[in-house]
Amino acid sequence: MFIENHNSVSMIDQLLKKFPDSSSSGTQIKFFGNSEEEYFTLKHGVGILLSFHKRIIKFTGKDTLDFLHRVSTNAVKELKPFYRIPTLFLNEKGRFIDRTDLLNLENYFLLVGSCNQNRLFNWVNKYIITEDIQTLDVSNDYVIIDFVGPQSGSFLTLLLGDEIKSLNGDNILNPDVDGFNFFLFTHRESNGLKYYRILLPSDKLLSFTDYVIDNKSVFDVNFVGSDAYEIFRVENGIPDYPSEVNDEINPHENNLINEVSFTKGCYIGQEVVARLDTYDKVQRNLTGIVFDENIKAELPVTIINESKEEIGEVTSIANTPVNGKTIGLGFIRKKKLIPKEKLFIEIDSKRIYLSLAELPVTK
Repeated sequence: MFIENHNSVSMIDQLLKKFPDSSSSGTQIKFFGNSEEEYFTLKHGVGILLSFHKRIIKFTGKDTLDFLHRVSTNAVKELKPFYRIPTLFLNEKGRFIDRTDLLNLENYFLLVGSCNQNRLFNWVNKYIITEDIQTLDVSNDYVIIDFVGPQSGSFLTLLLGDEIKSLNGDNILNPDVDGFNFFLFTHRESNGLKYYRILLPSDKLLSFTDYVIDNKSVFDVNFVGSDAYEIFRVENGIPDYPSEVNDEINPHENNLINEVSFTKGCYIGQEVVARLDTYDKVQRNLTGIVFDENIKAELPVTIINESKEEIGEVTSIANTPVNGKTIGLGFIRKKKLIPKEKLFIEIDSKRIYLSLAELPVTK
């Protein structure tokens, strides 16, 4: 753990020197310059997100795909070389261990998680008994770089040329661009949002940032910190660890059920997930929230109705620069919800009223 923290802090310290107007918190850069400008870049240009806090596990051994097929939610057994597939890891109650992407890189596999906890690594290894599988935590070896925004495809075409046109949504490219060798693939959220993800060797990060800046051309390109991305994430209803992806939540509830196969057969947590689907037993759903006034709150915070019943909770909040309002994500119990009923949270004994909104939150 010490090595991981040291490596992350070292890279962040170097980036803070490169971007003198930036600020960090833990293993995240909060902003590189102006968070509002960074937010609008995500909406209209090319926002570049750097992640130092995701767990990456390397698998080798002939039993890898068969094993991961048996313990995760998606049908990964026939995953071809240089293809990827999203798959979830759940506990026996059908609740989250982690949300992942599995990459078949021909001679080995990479499992990219959503957080930097040891939980996924320990959980996977607990179930490896006699299989021919070796695992290695390689989180320090890569930086994850996401290109988000409507200009991202065109900008990457400028850098990579026509090779990027061969991305079909599931395959992985391994281009060599001006001395930078990396893995590139696309990812889609459940709402259809598409972005491009690069796995870059960590020791190339600083020179790659220079390369991107030097080749911006006519594009609106900005490195984006966690402050701006959090607004964008909440608006678009993207569940993230630990707010909407944790061991209290199942994939029906946070709109990640599209990353579950209902035809592949058994996996850990399968009986619970299938029963919820078959008998319509899903008790709560992820929803957007708009508050009547701007707030700051320790999360999660309980949502209450006029009968003083607890009907859900707020899990994420952000202040959007579009209209200055505070918006949020949360889970609402379906049986408790009455149309047009007034809902609120309490902060320091004060009622803050709110309304529920469809995702993405646009108001």
